[in-house]
Order: sequence, then C-alpha cells, then structure tokens
Amino acid sequence: MKSSLATLSGWLLGMACACLMPAANAENSTFPDKPVTMVVPFPAGGSADTIARMLARRMSQRWNQPVIVMNRAGAGTIIGLQTIAKAPPDGYTIGMDSISHVVQPAVRTNLPYDALKSFTFISKLVDAPFVLTINSKLPIHSLPELVDYLHQKPGKLNYASFGVGSAGHIFFEMLLQSAGVKATHVPYKGTGEATIAQLNGDAPLMFDMIVSSLPHIHNGELRPLLVTTPERSPMLPDTPTGKELGLKNMDMPTWFGLIGPQGLPVDVVKELNAAAAQALQDPAIVKAIDEQGLTPRPTTPEAFRAFAKSSIETLSHATEVAHIPKLDASGE
Repeated sequence: MKSSLATLSGWLLGMACACLMPAANAENSTFPDKPVTMVVPFPAGGSADTIARMLARRMSQRWNQPVIVMNRAGAGTIIGLQTIAKAPPDGYTIGMDSISHVVQPAVRTNLPYDALKSFTFISKLVDAPFVLTINSKLPIHSLPELVDYLHQKPGKLNYASFGVGSAGHIFFEMLLQSAGVKATHVPYKGTGEATIAQLNGDAPLMFDMIVSSLPHIHNGELRPLLVTTPERSPMLPDTPTGKELGLKNMDMPTWFGLIGPQGLPVDVVKELNAAAAQALQDPAIVKAIDEQGLTPRPTTPEAFRAFAKSSIETLSHATEVAHIPKLDASGE
C-alpha cells in the first residue's frame, strides 16, 4: 500500500512538473520568436513608410525574424493608431507614430482610443523642424519685423495652412498667442494648394516642413523667419529658433516614433527600444534619413511618453484659445 502511494505521488509530481515546463520555457523565451508586424498609419511611399521599411529590415537582421510592414492609412492616421491600440500587448504588433498622434486630441472628439493610456511609447525615432516662411516680396526680414507689422496692421496679413486644425494652423495660432498679435487664417486643401497661394502672395505666411520649403527658400521666393526645433537646423543655419526669439512653446518639430499597445512587458519594451536605437546608428539608414531632412532622435520610453504628453497639452491649449472647432472622429 505504501509502495502504491509512493508510486502515485511520484507520478503526480512528475505530471505537475511536466505541466509547468511549457510555462517556464515561455517565460524565459527570447523575444521575438516569431514574425513582428509594424503598422504604418500612412500610405506606402511617404517618409513614414520609408523609415518604417528601413527600420524593419534592420530589426529583422537583429532578430533573425521577419518584420512585416503593414500600411493602415486613413482618417488622419486614426485607423492605423486604432489598429495598434487594439493589438495584443505582446510586442508582436508595433507601429510608426507621428506628430499626428498629438495633434488629433487637440482637434477631434470621440477618438477610438486614449492618446496616452492606450499606447506604450517605445522610442522617438527622428524629427525635423517646421519652418515659418514669408513671401520674399514683402519687406519683412525677421520675426520681430513681422510682429511689429502685425501690431501696426492687425489681421491685415493672411497666413496659409493645409487645413483647419492642421499642425501648420495650430503652430501659427501658437505664434500669434505668444506674440500678442493677429493675422487671418486661410486654409487650403493640402500643402500643394497652400504653397501656391503663398507664392502668389494670397496668403504670404505659412508654417511647413523644412524639406517642402527649402527649394523655394533657395531660389529666393520664400524667406525663412524661424524653425521649430530647440537648435538651429543645419539646413538653415542662419534661421533662429523660437526659443532664441523669446517665444514660448515653439519647440515643436515634426517627428516619427515607435509605439505599441498599452501594457507591453518591460523586457519587450527594452528590446524594442534597443533595436530601434541600433537601427538609427546604421550609416545607410542615417544617410537615407538625412536625405529626407530628418535627424535621428532616439529616446528612452519615459522621455518619449513625457514628450507626447507635453505636446498634447500644449496643442490642446492653443486650439482652445484660438477657438479652433473640433471634429467628431466617430463620423470619419
């Protein structure tokens, strides 16, 4: 009887250990051990898509696992961000992030996710300044001269943007609020139309991405007045920053980053962050990024989340003061 009980106890103990083995192995397994999907909330062919594919190739080499880029464009990146937010929190679905992430809460209600709580912020990747330019036919050569002009003739100058609630619209309102002056907003359907209006003199002022403005600056059609990065841009070394000019909250570059759904394990976030940082040291990737007017800016997860939180608060305050109407995201 004792022998039978000992045999049964041994058998049960063995079964228990066997049942626990898979869980222990899974817990100690190396991430990733299967393909990773990288969601890009933009169409194929743009800057975000190009950076994502370069990053995916480098990560795939590091992990010896496929990293599949999936374009989920639409609704001002909301569709792609929703896809990332709803993914299982295991690190096998991550995504490209952009300035649109922090602009959307300022200009839309009823987003299908919480812009902070629904995501894990892994690393900022790259950034580039917006640049404020003016049609060079106007006799205004600096921001102080522009502010003086607007003080003397409030609302008499038009500024273009690529749509109500766009980054360029909000940035100009932030400038006006900081300087205590007024100008008239003229929204256009996209950057192309806005640039034509600026060059024609219909709306001679505009914030735009530096790469878009550079050709017109170099041929003398536009004059740069400030850049929105903390330091001067190597592409426009003679153009001051907002901080140099005494403006508050104008350190607001365009950027791309890497995010995942909320609740990613700490060790997975650590590996994803390290993989992104390593990719941004690759000379070929750095060269390709530089050709697009972007600068590598890898950060810690904590710094990236703090940056996103601060940006949302700053942009939301600016839109409230400017009375920029919010659109209902649930209707898109």
